[in-house]
Amino acid sequence: MWTINDFPAYGMISGWSTLGKLACSYYMENNKAFMLTNGGKTSFFDCHRRFLPPNHRYKKNIKDFFVGRVEKDVAPPRLSGEELHDVVSEYGDIVFGLQSGKHKFPGYGLTHNWVK
Repeated sequence: MWTINDFPAYGMISGWSTLGKLACSYYMENNKAFMLTNGGKTSFFDCHRRFLPPNHRYKKNIKDFFVGRVEKDVAPPRLSGEELHDVVSEYGDIVFGLQSGKHKFPGYGLTHNWVK
């Protein structure tokens, strides 16, 4: 079985909060999101160029993206299922359901956005 969902539904199904700087559950803290100075909202503008091949013309484009910035970074590594299991297993015993209360796991908002 499979399902098609929008981004907020993805967050509810996966247990990953899709809000803020750590909205991407694949790359977690390895993203380049930043806060807008006047609005205070999280922006992912110009975070996509590092996924392009090293010799792509958009990586050197300093006019159409962040002015004067050449993208030199490469895409961060994507965690395998085993690596993700190792990360999640560090949180210890987790109680699900109504008995769980409103606790947050250590590192919430800094290195992960797991909410359940």
